[in-house]
Amino acid sequence: MPPPSSSDIVLPAPITQAVTRSDTGSGFTCEHEALNRFFRESARQNQERDISRTWVLRRTASDDPALPLVLGYYTLSLTTLKRETLPPDLGKRLPHYPLPAVLIARLARDSRVRGRGHGEDLLGDAHLRALTINAQSGAVAVIVDAKDAHARDFYKRFGYEPLLAESEPPTSPWPLRLFLPMAEIRAAYSEAP
Repeated sequence: MPPPSSSDIVLPAPITQAVTRSDTGSGFTCEHEALNRFFRESARQNQERDISRTWVLRRTASDDPALPLVLGYYTLSLTTLKRETLPPDLGKRLPHYPLPAVLIARLARDSRVRGRGHGEDLLGDAHLRALTINAQSGAVAVIVDAKDAHARDFYKRFGYEPLLAESEPPTSPWPLRLFLPMAEIRAAYSEAP
């Protein structure tokens, strides 16, 4: 029996909405100024130019009104990767041409909601959208560019592994660019109750 495809799995609805002008002016602040600046200055413009899509987790009416309006966000884009950057056991089964992947280009939660699980919620939401993209066009993995060692460790908790550097031989890890095979994400949702 073939594995379930993304279209066979009933996915929960995403919890995020597309970024708006009011979101980008809401005062979102995380620990990385580059992520704050992107959100304020480029997220909406990149969306309008079809460069990427930014999804926002907003405070709801039932949340404490003292919480920030935007609890967090992530940005998705499409990318390709070379099979040589994947571990040999995975890469050997794939073709030699560039392979499609979904890139979580940025993921951040407001520093005022640290420890409330919003980063995990955003990553789960990004995985749902990646499965939808995969069902429509195909993608072998989700790729992330971790900002630092703390972010790298966050992604590793969810099964992400470093891609191999593009070198000869391709054995040294590229420690802040990580991947998770789409098959693993799909399996996690097909096994969910």
